Amino acid sequence: PADIGVRFVQTNFPGTMTSIETYINAKVGEKGFSVHLPTFQCVVNGFSDRSSLIKLRKERNLPKLPKFGAPFRPKSGVWRENGVFCSPFAGSDRSVIARSQRYLHEKEQVVPVQAGVYMTFQSTALFLYLCVFGMFFIVLVHTKLGRKLLLKYPKIFTLGLVSAEGASPAQVEQASFSITLKGRGYSGAVEGDPDTTVEGKVSGPDPGYVSCSRFVAQAAYSVLKHGPRNVGVITPGAMLDIPEYVARLQQRGISFEITSSIKPS
Repeated sequence: PADIGVRFVQTNFPGTMTSIETYINAKVGEKGFSVHLPTFQCVVNGFSDRSSLIKLRKERNLPKLPKFGAPFRPKSGVWRENGVFCSPFAGSDRSVIARSQRYLHEKEQVVPVQAGVYMTFQSTALFLYLCVFGMFFIVLVHTKLGRKLLLKYPKIFTLGLVSAEGASPAQVEQASFSITLKGRGYSGAVEGDPDTTVEGKVSGPDPGYVSCSRFVAQAAYSVLKHGPRNVGVITPGAMLDIPEYVARLQQRGISFEITSSIKPS
């Protein structure tokens, strides 16, 4: 969703967008939420193998993407914004966005967008829980014994958050997500400070089961309809026809909207 959301705002930007910040918000209902064990296994194995990924990226020795417009540096640490806690998102979204932007710049000469991806927390209790869990997780995931303990006793080490059963139907029904995207850029020449800001929003039902399956199914339909590009692994923001893909998702309960646009008069 973040990669597609960036492309949605980028294609609706009245000028040249050079940077964007995305704020991910996962909402749960009164029944709470639960993480399915296979998802947790992917997280554990992914984090434990990050050093290999860094090594592979260095071996590829790709040239750095050119940066356009005013300097942009993603936020770090923890901060409060609009009444909620925010922190950098530890998932792969920023890397996926960067890969799409590289493809579009190299193949279609699109000005690449620099991105910051953040997570927001709807309650202070959830934020504190994830901070404490995160510290234990980082320590354990980098040792063989630690990973064995995390995977063998996930309920204990996550205080019941992870289970082999996964989310209940009631939890899935009450869950939803939204991603707020704040794009900045230029209405004319790309120089000086940005003079245009466009905000967008992607939202939908439960992200883990309902929305995810819709995103994947419609992406597969696009590949079948238009044929895959002969490039090996490719990210959705680079592969898909964004207007057509977004339109099909909107027909299936996923909302894409431009919420504000501020440009020079």
